[in-house]
Amino acid sequence: MSKKKQKSKLKRNANPPISKETDRKYPFIVEACEDIPTFPTHTHGLTEIGWPEFFIDPFAFGTQGNAVRINRAYEYFKRSENNDALRSILQGQTVKVTGKNLGLQEDPRDLHTYCFREAPPTFEGVKLTYPNEWKDSDALGMRFIQIYVEGDDFALNDEYYVGGVKG
Repeated sequence: MSKKKQKSKLKRNANPPISKETDRKYPFIVEACEDIPTFPTHTHGLTEIGWPEFFIDPFAFGTQGNAVRINRAYEYFKRSENNDALRSILQGQTVKVTGKNLGLQEDPRDLHTYCFREAPPTFEGVKLTYPNEWKDSDALGMRFIQIYVEGDDFALNDEYYVGGVKG
């Protein structure tokens, strides 16, 4: 088998698209990809500050839209009045937050409810998103929060992520 065929079908960008808001404002980067099959839009760097990493279906709102939602989620859970919500997620509950409460007011027709749940390292979405870290997640102190839109239950199934997200 040639070296070219041995490489993963999923291409990781050398310079992944990162939200303009991420530039120095946040203690993490957002990695995204537009190739198909693809991997979820996700963070790197939250573990270093004692937080779980966030990820979202790559086709939910596109690379930039997903990055904005991740940034807004971080801002939301960082507020002291929402610490209990983050704690609830890490205790196994799903927390629902409206787009308005996340500060997503750029489109008044955005009536989505965003759901946040902790995903185990064995979840295919985590394995796809963090291919080098998921096996060592305990040692690295990594935890993972999946963001999904209420009603998009397909994003909760392992099968959706196997081999890369195809849309």
